[in-house]
Amino acid sequence: MTEYLKRLATKVAGVFLASLLAVVAAAQPFNVLTFDWPTALTIAGSAAVLALLEGLAGRFAGDKDAPTVTR
Repeated sequence: MTEYLKRLATKVAGVFLASLLAVVAAAQPFNVLTFDWPTALTIAGSAAVLALLEGLAGRFAGDKDAPTVTR
């Protein structure tokens, strides 16, 4: 169970950071003071929630220690 939770946490954190960085990289030019942070965090949070749900569904499909549905 702890291996599963470690993998799931890593997956969710990775998806959150990757999607946040993608939104930041898409801003031309990027200015930390005028950047639309609430929208960027909403997009990243939504992607992380979807990754969490996919990881939870993966718990019941196949390998109990793999937080993914696809292999």
